[in-house]
Amino acid sequence: MNSSGTASLERYRAAVAALAELPTEVAVFRELDEAVLLELNDLQTSAGLMLGASGALIAGEIAHRSRAALGHDGLAQRKGHRTLEGFLKHTTGATRQQVTTALKAGALLGEIADEGKVDGATGEIVTPTRPWLRGVAIAVAAGRISTSAAESIGSGLGAPTSAVSAEQLEIAATALVEEALAGVDADRLFRRARELRDEVDLAGVKLREAEQFQLRDLKVFPRTDGGGRGVWNMDPETFARVRELYDRATSPKRGGVRFVAEGQAARAEAIAADGRTPGQLASDVFLQLLVQGADADSTSLLGSGAPVIRITVAEEALETGVGVGRIEGQAEPVSIDTVKRLRCEGTSIRMGFDPAGNVLDLEREHRLFSKRQREVLSVKFGGCMDPACERPPSWCETHHIDHVVRDGGKTEVRNGILLCRWHHLKYHNEGWEIVVDQSGAYWLIPPKSVDAAQVPRPMPLKSPAMRDLKRYAG
Repeated sequence: MNSSGTASLERYRAAVAALAELPTEVAVFRELDEAVLLELNDLQTSAGLMLGASGALIAGEIAHRSRAALGHDGLAQRKGHRTLEGFLKHTTGATRQQVTTALKAGALLGEIADEGKVDGATGEIVTPTRPWLRGVAIAVAAGRISTSAAESIGSGLGAPTSAVSAEQLEIAATALVEEALAGVDADRLFRRARELRDEVDLAGVKLREAEQFQLRDLKVFPRTDGGGRGVWNMDPETFARVRELYDRATSPKRGGVRFVAEGQAARAEAIAADGRTPGQLASDVFLQLLVQGADADSTSLLGSGAPVIRITVAEEALETGVGVGRIEGQAEPVSIDTVKRLRCEGTSIRMGFDPAGNVLDLEREHRLFSKRQREVLSVKFGGCMDPACERPPSWCETHHIDHVVRDGGKTEVRNGILLCRWHHLKYHNEGWEIVVDQSGAYWLIPPKSVDAAQVPRPMPLKSPAMRDLKRYAG
């Protein structure tokens, strides 16, 4: 073993020994002050990122020494394992998904490090297979982002095509690394990566839409007790219709919106008080709908009639045929052809926004926002505006930024913002405030009990439709 290897081994041994000294008794953590507990959480996160980077490097090196070019002389094969994944699962106790994530990150790190070198087994010059992720590799190696974040970015962006260059993907990857450093988790990073890919790959949107439509599938399986179960794989349009009916049937029981249209309050209360579980209620309602149609039992659903799909599209995209549309509450966009087809089946509302997202409307004297105003707010905000929340517009209530009683706030679009029920109650009960600056940006002001300095926190719009609008206005 060379001196470098000896030094690395000793460092790892020392690190493991230090980790072994960490407390593992629940009682120790129960006695901690909240500030100490939160700092420990931050330290644990930092340690996890660094250990994740080391784990990826080790997995990547084992993969390098087990590569196909080495045949039976590969490390994993010599240790008696048919596959590299099987060897790592056996030696680490990790799941297949965890092993795959570490291997992908390790391979990326290794390819970037070996770029331009000659592979001793094949004689070929090493060329990275995903050079557009160079910045992602650097961030992982530095312990700045997790291997899961790297996997989300890589999977979400995909590979270059004739329509999307490696340079475009590299720009997107750099932006996503910054979002990861700002606190965006791996799940949301994947969705953001898909959104950025869609912005530069309009042809891919239509292709994926067709692929998802072909994958639609419904199967029913009998049970031995005489019952059965079903598995329904839905394309985005089908899912939007089914989810709208599901929410109308069950949202009052699942903590959905409290403010409903006039005449619907009693119905919402009846659904909330129903003794059936949300799953049982949904099962019974869908059976009624299947047998008799959407208007079968108006006491079981909020609203009546067939399910409604809300879809938004920039007017320029609709006129030119170049762009995408957005189904409310779904991350994946739909093609302009789908927008035009759905538009033929229903009604359309033209909404005007300026580049900052501001919209002009007529002031109303009513306490609750109208259906038309909620439509505008749904398009503008795209869901609950709490920075960490992902509830779609259908799960949101409209909050007056300037309170009606306290501030004399008006029920108009410029004074409205979407919050899910949980965050709506939280903001009111704990004293959180929302302000809008001159550029139209929204900021969340924490109460002094949370942050004595009350430093404003950004509340970026979550609506893909608004990002589309800015791009066309660009």
